[in-house]
Amino acid sequence: MRWTDKKFWIYEIATTLCLSAFSLMFYSDNAFCIILILLSNALAVAIGLLWPKNIGVLYTWLLIWGAAVGAYFVDVTLMVIFNMTIHEPYPLIVVQIYLLPSFILVSGVLCFAGWIIMSKTYKRTAFKTICAALLSIMGAIGVAANISKNVLLFVIFSGFAIVGCVLFHKSLKDVQGKSPVNLWKFRKTKYEAWRDGNTNQVLLSSNDYLYGLKQIFPFMMGGLFILSCALFGLFSSDQSNEWKTKGLVGDVSDLYIYDDGRGIVISSLRYMDHPDTATVYLTENGGRKWDLFIELPGYGKAFNTVRINDDVYCAIQHHSAYEIEMINHEGSNWWSDYKFAKLPILFADNDSLCFAANGSFYRTDRRLDKADSIGCYSLRPANRGLAVVQNHIFGFTSYHSPSGYRLYDFTADSYIADFSCKGDVSLIKSSDNTCVILTQTGLEVESYLLDCSTGTMTKTGQFDFGMMKALRSEGGVIYSLVTKRPNTDRYMLYSLDAGKTWNTHSINESNIQAYCIRNGYLYFYNQFMHTICRQKLEIKNL
Repeated sequence: MRWTDKKFWIYEIATTLCLSAFSLMFYSDNAFCIILILLSNALAVAIGLLWPKNIGVLYTWLLIWGAAVGAYFVDVTLMVIFNMTIHEPYPLIVVQIYLLPSFILVSGVLCFAGWIIMSKTYKRTAFKTICAALLSIMGAIGVAANISKNVLLFVIFSGFAIVGCVLFHKSLKDVQGKSPVNLWKFRKTKYEAWRDGNTNQVLLSSNDYLYGLKQIFPFMMGGLFILSCALFGLFSSDQSNEWKTKGLVGDVSDLYIYDDGRGIVISSLRYMDHPDTATVYLTENGGRKWDLFIELPGYGKAFNTVRINDDVYCAIQHHSAYEIEMINHEGSNWWSDYKFAKLPILFADNDSLCFAANGSFYRTDRRLDKADSIGCYSLRPANRGLAVVQNHIFGFTSYHSPSGYRLYDFTADSYIADFSCKGDVSLIKSSDNTCVILTQTGLEVESYLLDCSTGTMTKTGQFDFGMMKALRSEGGVIYSLVTKRPNTDRYMLYSLDAGKTWNTHSINESNIQAYCIRNGYLYFYNQFMHTICRQKLEIKNL
């Protein structure tokens, strides 16, 4: 086939649109992405159509199929290199890996249909047939993507699917041949004849293939619809609300939403001209639109983030030192004048920020103007949570001993209850007299309540989880993000009574880094779909 032929351009345009429809469903928010996807698929189709004729029609479409899969990887690579989407490289690559089997299947079906049309017949109606098939495919995928989300788009795509199927049947209304059942029986008979050495075989006609395709096409669209529903179900949980985040980019590490819909996000970026950039974004409408507040070239990720009332404090690495920053959702921020050679451990004492650094504990004011010493330590505290209870500072010693992390009273300079853990641990203040401790050993997470006045430990729960995040406390809720295994659905383990009893909430999402709890709702950032999700906490007493 030559590029000057009308037939070439019919197949080129129709096949390019068909192959591009799948990727455009996910990456149509950027004009450069649209152009890239269309051009790469157009090149893939042209490679197959312009190849020498002696390879045969079947191998032509196999070549187009393989070239389309190759174009898929090229698109991903260029999107990552040139930062063409709102996604960071890691989420983008993971999403593409999840979508790859579906793309291979959809493109394979399209190339199969193209092979049948090209090899068995070519009429003036071929272009109409392909366009009708494209319309039906877009409709089936669009309907699945907008179930219970957008009523208008759901109706529109449903119309596309129905009209496409009707037009497809209408374009092939004059085609008669063997039904799919008879076609299968014929192929079985043909195979038996070949096996027995009988060469007098009746060949299938072009109409037999087209008639079979016409009969099974609605079922193919139904299967594509079910596949799309399952695919979109992987990236959407049973959430109360979910909305796209406009203006937010980077690797989001911390998310805070307030009662009035305002919020703070802390993220980090990597640019080609400078490797690290810390960013802070603010929102006034619950996370639907974000505005860049602070951009700090040369600063890395934020660590040990602590929320005190409306203020968010964090330690950010700048070159080889660390600095402390305070951010307010009203658009104010302050920096500490002092720098630290090692990462300071930040923790809250009522309405004040405290931190451990350079062998001492400090308390600082809201604007970080000055810091007063509130004690010192002889053993280095572990970055697993610190709490001030009855003027004593409790925490864990660093992981140096064979017994693991050991519970310690840094003010009295003594161990507490001979308690230790070889796995991960976390500690947080729960009341005026108690601290909550969460430990992870093996495939179990255990919770304890420490009575600081007596030094006694009470076990309050044991849970079937193998991984956990640090404990947090917001609005009277103590919580931690837990999971059974890596890359599996996360759960929110939380307590409403200062750590005495625990509840669990299934999030139905994995790889969650930024989250918070406010007024009985869990908010989290879905880095793969670039959305903010809100879920009502389910009270399930454990």
